[in-house]
Parts: sequence; structure tokens; C-alpha cells
Amino acid sequence: MNQAPNPFNSNPSNPLDPLEQELDEQGEEMPRQYHPATKKTLQKAFLILVVVGAIIGGILSIGVISLLQKAGLTDVPARVQTPK
Repeated sequence: MNQAPNPFNSNPSNPLDPLEQELDEQGEEMPRQYHPATKKTLQKAFLILVVVGAIIGGILSIGVISLLQKAGLTDVPARVQTPK
């Protein structure tokens, strides 16, 4: 069943292949270690996305509130007297 590795394969290790995952002494999968520069870049991108989302959300909420006020939808409704 064991086959020789393909000599024409330029990427011999497949990270999704369960046979090539690193295991510890108990046979459990070891966590992957990422390069520190990659981790820092991903953290920076995540932070930028969160800040941009908060800014866009703030601008949209101000716009929606101003439209509601211009349309008169934030005014207190007038009381209607119902005859008894």
C-alpha cells in the first residue's frame, strides 16, 4: 500500500493530509506554529477591518437617525381622543 513519493510533485507536504500531520507522544495532533510576521500581519488586518467597520457603522447610524428625524418618525405621536 505504501507508494513512493511523486518525484514531480513540487509541493510534497499537504497540510490537510491526515497522514502527514505531526502527532505528539499521545497520538494527538500538535497545534500548528505560524511565522510571527504572518501572525502580526493578520492581527493588523483584523484590527483595520474592525476599525473601518466601526467607522462605517457610525456614519450609517448618523445618516439613518437624520433621515428618521427629517421624515418625522421620531416625533411623539399625537393623542387621539376616543369618544366614550
